[in-house]
Order: sequence, then structure tokens, then C-alpha cells
Amino acid sequence: MMGRISTTLVAGFLCLCWTAALEAQGSFSYGFEDAPASIQAEAGSTVPFQVKLILGSSGLDGATGPQGWSLGVANDGVNISAVTTAGSAAADVADGGLRNTGFEVFEIINPDNNGGQQGLVQALVLSFVMPITLPPNTDQIVGLVDYEATVGAEASTGTVEYRNGLVGSGQPVNNDVTFEGQTATPTLAALTVNIEPPPPPEADCEDGEDNDGDGAADCDDSDCADAAVCAGGTDLKLGTPDNPDASQIVLCSSEGGGEALVTAYIGPNDPNDPPNAGAQGWSLGIEHNPAELTITNDTYPTTSGTVAGDVNDGGIRSTGFEKTEIIDPGRNDGRAGLVSAVVLSFTMPIVLDATQDQSILRARYVVAEGAGGEGFSSEINFTDGLIGAGQPVDTVLTVQGQTVAPRQISGITVVHSEDACSPPSAVFVRADANNDDKVDIADPIYTINWLIRNGPTPACIASADSNDDGKTDISDALFTIAYRFMAGPVPAAPFPSCGEDATPDGLACESSSCP
Repeated sequence: MMGRISTTLVAGFLCLCWTAALEAQGSFSYGFEDAPASIQAEAGSTVPFQVKLILGSSGLDGATGPQGWSLGVANDGVNISAVTTAGSAAADVADGGLRNTGFEVFEIINPDNNGGQQGLVQALVLSFVMPITLPPNTDQIVGLVDYEATVGAEASTGTVEYRNGLVGSGQPVNNDVTFEGQTATPTLAALTVNIEPPPPPEADCEDGEDNDGDGAADCDDSDCADAAVCAGGTDLKLGTPDNPDASQIVLCSSEGGGEALVTAYIGPNDPNDPPNAGAQGWSLGIEHNPAELTITNDTYPTTSGTVAGDVNDGGIRSTGFEKTEIIDPGRNDGRAGLVSAVVLSFTMPIVLDATQDQSILRARYVVAEGAGGEGFSSEINFTDGLIGAGQPVDTVLTVQGQTVAPRQISGITVVHSEDACSPPSAVFVRADANNDDKVDIADPIYTINWLIRNGPTPACIASADSNDDGKTDISDALFTIAYRFMAGPVPAAPFPSCGEDATPDGLACESSSCP
């Protein structure tokens, strides 16, 4: 009852004192501050937000501003949960505002008394006995309103606008400002809030389009983080045993020949942003020019000594499948190369580490007789369609049960250069593969670890050529074992003392135990 009487009295006061329209200079406005332009949340959720009511003045010449005001604000599509003048200029002076011995009504209206309209009304006089006004030519917060938006399955809008004629506890309220005892009509603002559920996830992670309109397409969209195709951030590349990113293998050109040990790798395209999952399996073909290179087939090509090797051979493959073979040019229209197919496991969740380059295959190439020399260059590349014992093989990965293509595929080039030749003055002891100034059982073990298990490369590769055939392969380890333990032939010079190679073959010798 008190609220109704007070409101009625204020309405009468306004009518008695502010009967004339303000003709003085200046203008006034009702606006909003801090309202969100849009709200996006899961369907069915309720999102709170707060809006500040603003009374603005401009063009006033004197030192005073509005003495009082009345306003009504309607809302549609959103709901009011609370109103307050706390934290505004309209608050009581004891609460940090300007109002002192004045009057305030600030209430949420009853839709039943407003033809179903929702909203609020405010009537306020800063003081009945003191010359208190809002600062002139400023925008002042006169109320704070808490709203709630409920997100539906479809996009909608919520509106908040100043509206005349809303009824609180008293009479209908108009949007008016009192300045110097007269009534002024302010301009009225309205706002719209877009309310919508999040867009549907990216529908197709490989069509090159931003399907959900969020500014990111395909694998760049977080919606595609778990899509198998987005493991396409994986590279498939050929490198050397100690450098996955090597683009060349440089051999000495002096004698024209030489061997190149090539390692295939699977790894992330961007180590700082690796794919979400590692490969479970893969198939690939690697082609070379048979007129320029040949594959040694004693123990190569092989997955042994790589992560793709059997778990009993230092790899991670277990209860899976592996088939690696040199192809028959007769079944491939004269093309030469190899094919390999690997499944790490049929029964266990074994996958490659997606965060780093991992070796999956090793192959040893020999420069064809008469093909080498200074300026020689021959490419080794991944290729589709090579035929081994079965059907044509594509170069693809299996990730999360789906077939995906590597993001990038890169080969390697074998070249000849004088810069790779060992210095003529290099001295070493033949068969001392581990460079410890002794020839014993450790040397063939060192050679086998290097050739088969991806162990360290000898500092003097020439010393690992125990049988002096100009190549380093498993036969050198067997030669040393036969010499040491089976009365086999003695290694050729330089042996057993340091010396230069009597049969230079271009094998490198960066350093040795010799002075």
C-alpha cells in the first residue's frame, strides 16, 4: 500500500510542478550500457547478463543537470531477475549515490496489469529539499537490471526498450526527465540480443569449406580434432638413419659407386601442433631408377631396427602384420622399387607416437656400375601403384580405423660429390669399427647394431669395411668374426697397424683412433 501511495504522490508532484514542456537549451536521452550483442550457449541453458540504464544529457549551459526522472523499460524474449540502483548515481547518498531526502520507486512490473508486457518502471527524485542534480552533459548510470536469456534449439532474439505507459504499483509511467523544474522528453533507445545455440559441428572435415561458419575450415576447426582425416597433419618422408629431414645423401664421386642407407619416417607435419592420433598401420611404395640405383637384398629392405619391427626385435609391432619386399620389374612395366604394408596390431591399441618422427623402414641402395661420377643425381620417391606379390599398393596411412593420406610426402636424392670423399691422408685400422684401437668381438657387434638396429654410425666407416670390398654390410661383421674366432683370413691393410687405405674406395673416415 505504501508503494502505491508514494508513487501516486510522485505522479501528482510531477503533474503539479512540471506542467510545462521544457523549452530551454539541451537534450536528454535514455540508453543502455554493457548489454551483450549476442549470447551463444548450449540449447536449454539459461544465461544471466546485466544491463545498465543510462540517463544522458548534453548541450546544457549551467552547472546543473536532471533533478529527477521517470522511466519504463519493457523486455521481450528475455526475463528480468532483479533491479537495483546500488552502484549508480540514483543510489542513496549513504550507498555512494546522489539521492538524499528524495524519493525512489524501482520495481519489476506485473504482466497481468500490463496486457502481458514484461518490464520495469522507475520514478526518482534526487532530493525534495536540496539542490541535488546529476552532473550536466554526462551519461549517468541510474539503474542496473539483471536479465536471463534461455537458449532454445533455434536462434531467437531478446529485446529491451524504453516504453511509455508501463504500470508498476501506481499509475502508468512515461519516460520523462525533470530539469530546472520542467519536464523534458528524452530520446529512447532499444537493444536487441541475439540468442542462439552453438553452430553444428563442422559437417565435412575435408571439403575445404567452413561448414559451420565459425571462421575455421576442415582440420583447422576444433570440431574436427577427433576426425581421422585430420591426422593428415602427418608427414611421410625419406631421410637418413640420423636425419629424418635430409633431402640428399652425398657419396664420394671419385670411384663412381657407393652405398646409401635410406630410412622412411612417419612424423608430424608441425611438431608444435601434432595430429590428434598416430598411425595404426600403413602401406607404401618406394620407386628408384634401376639404371642408376639398385637395392641390396641381403637384409634389405627391412622394418627390423625400426619402430615398425616386431616387439621381439626392438619395435612395437605385436600380433599385427608386415610384408616388405623388392618388386619384380617384370610385373611393374620395368619400374623398380619396393613395397611395404604394416599393421602394428590386430588385437591391441598399438599406434605410432604422433608427436615425433619415427623410422618405419630401412633400405640400402648401391649406385649402379658406370652410372656415378661427379654430377650424378638419382631420386628415390614414394609412389602409388607398385605391385609386389599381391595387388597394387597405395601410399596411405590407417588412423583410427580410417584410411587417410599423409599431409606431405617427400623423397630423397642420392648424389655424387668430391666433397664427400675421404681425405687421402686418412689413416685407420681395418676392422676397428668401434674406433677403440682394438679388433675384437665388440667390432662386429658394433657393425651389426649400426646396419641392422639403427645404432651409431662408425666415426671411420672405412674401418668397418673389414673385407675391403668397398662396401659396408653384414658380410663385414661376418668377416671379422671368422678372422677372430674361426681361423678366417686376416683383414687387408691397413691392419693391424694404422695406415692409409691401399685400395681407396671413397668410404668416409672422419676420425679414427690412429694418430
